Amino acid sequence: MLDAKTIEAIADELVEAGRTPTPVPRLTARYPDMTVEDSYAVQQLWRRRNEDAGRTLVGRKIGLTSKAMQAATGITEPDYGAIFDDMVLETGCAVEWDRYTHPRVEVELALLLKDGSKAR
Repeated sequence: MLDAKTIEAIADELVEAGRTPTPVPRLTARYPDMTVEDSYAVQQLWRRRNEDAGRTLVGRKIGLTSKAMQAATGITEPDYGAIFDDMVLETGCAVEWDRYTHPRVEVELALLLKDGSKAR
């Protein structure tokens, strides 16, 4: 497991990479002992740093739901992550190529769950 200082350094690196945008070398190659728990600790701190910078958490995502993608990544179960307001793109919108380091499109299914109150 990674120590708190390393987790903080990785989270800060990811925040900066998203801001600039700068590619980040594969973390598991740099930290071969990194665990799933370490990854979620990094993600939690990364999320807090982004919220502190003014981004709004609007949802969660689940990834690696297919056995084929799990096998390709060496992961044996789905993972989950945060969705911020600026990550949600409307159908037909223009996407600025320069906002991303290696632009690709991945279609995700999104659902709006609400408790009967006004939709956000």
